Amino acid sequence: MFNMKNILLSLLSVIGLASACQAQDDIRVITPAEYAAAVRADSMAVILDVRRASEFAEGHIADAVNIDVLDTAAFAAAVAKLDKARTYYIYCRSGRRSHNAAVMMQNGGFKVFDMKGGIMLWKEEGRATVCK
Repeated sequence: MFNMKNILLSLLSVIGLASACQAQDDIRVITPAEYAAAVRADSMAVILDVRRASEFAEGHIADAVNIDVLDTAAFAAAVAKLDKARTYYIYCRSGRRSHNAAVMMQNGGFKVFDMKGGIMLWKEEGRATVCK
């Protein structure tokens, strides 16, 4: 039977775990407008599209580099070759993959920004894309 002490300890453990996860995940998520302005203003900017190659070919932000985050081995190998002195502006379709990529890259010592809403929100706002 649970006593009050066990319940309190369990609750504190859950809160501590949630806090630890949040502390690791301090990725800066910026709107498409902020993203576009930041890329223009940043001479060290690299636009990184982390979708599949087929998605990238259907339309992407001009000058974006494509590295598929779902191909974990290829992603890790490609990221290992990137310059940590540069700033990486990451996006995907809706924001989930780019956020995961941003966390991995930031944990690896890269300066990263994640675009809120991904290419879907970018297009929704009427921003240009290019096809390969």
